[in-house]
Amino acid sequence: MLWLWIHLMTWVVLIIVVVLGLIAKSHKVTGWAMTARVLYLIAIISGVILLLGTWQYNPVLSTIKVILALGLIAFIEIAFARKQENKFHASLIWWALFFCIVVGIVGLILSQGRPFLH
Repeated sequence: MLWLWIHLMTWVVLIIVVVLGLIAKSHKVTGWAMTARVLYLIAIISGVILLLGTWQYNPVLSTIKVILALGLIAFIEIAFARKQENKFHASLIWWALFFCIVVGIVGLILSQGRPFLH
């Protein structure tokens, strides 16, 4: 259960960091992007540990969750790069939040609603 809380809290903080980084001025994006990268590492490590438990009963959905989460990380990196190049569109923030919600829903299905329903 500890790893689940670490994973959840990391993603909550990551969402906040990404939103703040994407609404910040272009010259301040680097610090937010670096913070996000540290949070990716924590999320990936805790995610792999959680994956070992979920793989046994649902390997297909576990694979989908891994692909979605890695895709979300790539999307966030693209958004930060566009922000630094001044080619940013505000819709990227909404797309990032949408994909994060999708990944979160799949994660809650995999965890069988834990820690919120149990």
